[in-house]
Amino acid sequence: QEQELMLYIERCVRRGLPPTREMLRNFAGTIANHEVSDSWVTRFLQRHNAHLITKWSAGIDRNRHRADSRERY
Repeated sequence: QEQELMLYIERCVRRGLPPTREMLRNFAGTIANHEVSDSWVTRFLQRHNAHLITKWSAGIDRNRHRADSRERY
């Protein structure tokens, strides 16, 4: 099951969409057929830290968000 989750992460990264902790939690819950906790995700990331790199990302700047709005296009 964890190998399937690792493949999911690799597919997301190749597509340019690194999964968030919430995405990991949702997909892991789907694989396991029951809800997994946030602490499970933390432990999973620690178990696989040789293959996964975690990074904090900054939120989108308000001016950039306004420039990218649908109404502008």
